[in-house]
Amino acid sequence: MNLSDDRPMARRLPASTPGRPAYPHRHLFVAALLGGLVAFALSVWPERDHRAHASLPAGSVDFVLGPAVPAVPGEAAEAPPAQAEAPAPAPEPASPWATVTVRAGDSLARIFSREGLSPGDLQAVLDSDAAAKRLARIHPGEALRYRTDDAGRLVALHYDFSRLEAMVAQRPDAASDFETHLEQREPERRRAFREGEIDSSLFLAAARVGLDEGLAMELAGIFQWDVDFVLDIRRGDRFELLFEELWLDGERIGNGAILAAAFENRGERHEAVRYVDTEGHASYYTPDGRSMRKAFLRAPVQFSRISSNFNLNRKHPLWNTSRPHRGIDYAAPTGTPVVAAGDGRVVLVTQNAPSGKYVVLQHGEQYQTKYLHLSRFASGMKAGRRVRQGEVIGYVGATGWATGPHLHYEFLVHGVHRNPRTVPLPKALPVPDGERDRFLATTRPLVARLAELSGEERIALSETAPTGSGG
Repeated sequence: MNLSDDRPMARRLPASTPGRPAYPHRHLFVAALLGGLVAFALSVWPERDHRAHASLPAGSVDFVLGPAVPAVPGEAAEAPPAQAEAPAPAPEPASPWATVTVRAGDSLARIFSREGLSPGDLQAVLDSDAAAKRLARIHPGEALRYRTDDAGRLVALHYDFSRLEAMVAQRPDAASDFETHLEQREPERRRAFREGEIDSSLFLAAARVGLDEGLAMELAGIFQWDVDFVLDIRRGDRFELLFEELWLDGERIGNGAILAAAFENRGERHEAVRYVDTEGHASYYTPDGRSMRKAFLRAPVQFSRISSNFNLNRKHPLWNTSRPHRGIDYAAPTGTPVVAAGDGRVVLVTQNAPSGKYVVLQHGEQYQTKYLHLSRFASGMKAGRRVRQGEVIGYVGATGWATGPHLHYEFLVHGVHRNPRTVPLPKALPVPDGERDRFLATTRPLVARLAELSGEERIALSETAPTGSGG
């Protein structure tokens, strides 16, 4: 159809140019119209449920339209999906554990310096907890393990005080303080039995059956109120004991407590059993509940021999005159600890020409003990102080009128001197009546087991003993 140039409302357009659209203004109009429609549609569409999107296949489009669902009263609105947190920076890798054995003369500062560790890290460990203060007292042979990060900063420290106790200090990162705690390992406790016969001394007989010196000392301590292990021991005396062995990781690491024991001295048998009361205090009693502990020790010092006995008609070695010797002289090296024979109160801490340095203790209303010729007094010893049985009060010497180092020990009852070796000693308190049933239930199996093992051991020895040829 042909349009005339003078047709109303018509405008003649220029001829199209090759490569360009014939009607550019019409295309712009259509694009603007479509853009407006899209904007309008977006403004009226409700927010779509993000869970619906999640259920659609990848690449699909959700065209569901509809009104928004109102929230249920009383319920919290659904939170929008949480944005993924940025990954935490990876910690710096730590080096393998390094192990150091403490040498003689070492301190922790010296070890840190030798290992190239920072003094600042050392101070941070020491300031971390009260438990770390123990590191100020380290001993040769103890083990120290540590780890550092790639920058050489200390990140963990493990110090073994023993196989059963260790201190661990560690920090999560280089900017954190050290967190410190003690680790305790509990060993396995196994019961063991030993018995032996004395031919010269308790300690040699104990070593012969595999007991160490510490356990032999404990055995002597149990019976020390009834047996003088220096003067009363005779060939043929016997001992039996049921005790605990401590095991860790399949290895025996030491001994625990003696549970029950017997000692036969000059044909007289003494028995003792360990009992822990309801308050956790352990002590030794006879099987019927009488305390093995007496109110006084027979000898308040570890002595080698008695250099002079109690003798009211003794001739004095210095003055060659008859003068009463109202005590016992226990010969021992200078510096040997002297202990309180019983609980009491210090009356005198003084010295004079004949007695040298000496201490006097009062034990209740009836008893008094004296300790003469000391080389020095224990720290803090003064009149009025209370002392416990076995507490060190001084040290053996040769002060005053003494011909050599020894302790002169006196025992008085109502002001009258008595022979410390033969005077009847008051008993300590027995098992309380309120704990008697518990005591018997706990200890009778131990006493029975001791007797059973003793019988088995003696039968076994008699069966394997060599027999003579006769004659």
